[in-house]
Amino acid sequence: MKVWQTKIRMPNRGFTMVELIITMCIIAIFTAIAMTRSDIGTNNFNSQIALDQITSDIDLAQSIAFAKNDTITIVFSVEDDNYKLYTGPDGNRSIINDFPGSNNGVISFASGRLASIDINSISFNNSNELQFLPLGNVKNGGSIQINSTTTITISDITGKWSIN
Repeated sequence: MKVWQTKIRMPNRGFTMVELIITMCIIAIFTAIAMTRSDIGTNNFNSQIALDQITSDIDLAQSIAFAKNDTITIVFSVEDDNYKLYTGPDGNRSIINDFPGSNNGVISFASGRLASIDINSISFNNSNELQFLPLGNVKNGGSIQINSTTTITISDITGKWSIN
């Protein structure tokens, strides 16, 4: 009598190396696509934050000029991508160190998450200064161009701004 011995073979459990590599490549491709798209969305979001910051500061500077019956000047710097706020008339200005959102009176887009923001040009009657007189009126209207695509226009007298 013969006894048959059979080996029961267990099926392989797990994935082959090729399957793992293919899966990792597919995940890497999807991750690269997602990162590229999120950078585009982040830049648009940062541009909107910068626009909101500038327009809010313009409104606040105008309100401070009216409330304190003083001259408030916003001095923009294209080279440094920042602006500073001053109180007092021409020739007798002092920086507003405690202005909200500023670092000792300087609002800067040169570092941090808004480093991609570029102030391209400033034009207030051939000046880089937006000045609110004691009753909140604007000395000279003009425009601020950001990232070569967006322009904030400030109207004469009223100081109302619009975004183009």
